[in-house]
Amino acid sequence: MLLIERVKETEFLGREFLLWLWYNSEVNGGTYKLEDGDIELWVDKKIVLRHDDDEGTEKIVFTGDNLNLKEARFALMEKKQVTESQLRLKVEENEYSFILDSEWMNIKTLKTPKVKQDIKEDPEGIFYEKIFLIEQAISAIDTIYGEFIELRLSPAWNDSVKSALLNWISQVKE
Repeated sequence: MLLIERVKETEFLGREFLLWLWYNSEVNGGTYKLEDGDIELWVDKKIVLRHDDDEGTEKIVFTGDNLNLKEARFALMEKKQVTESQLRLKVEENEYSFILDSEWMNIKTLKTPKVKQDIKEDPEGIFYEKIFLIEQAISAIDTIYGEFIELRLSPAWNDSVKSALLNWISQVKE
């Protein structure tokens, strides 16, 4: 099986992951309790929804500092799916911003905290600190995605999570 075929078969997981992150962002404040401590991850400033059918592709982008996601949730009711989100991540005292796309699960435009090393005292330290910060962000995303996959494959997904997501989407009418 070609790589592109495998991506097409499993790309629904990326869309469901972004939807689940969005739901947790609004319902639980985006807090994830992990073994190593709490991580915060929430939707921030941009969300892209898309619908593909026989007539073509329809794409809607919601952006802004005061993102009104009620309209985006209404688009979910119209069979649009989340394909890209700008996210904010907080691990310990470090805060990150990046865009995550659902098809390839690419992290785009990763903005890390400022490096604290002094270039005059330790020129190589800047490089290693930057790599540490990148690895910290990727590790946090991997951990949260791993928890999502465990949940997605468990009976709890169909028993409670799926209905909670659908209920949250339908509350946009209120």
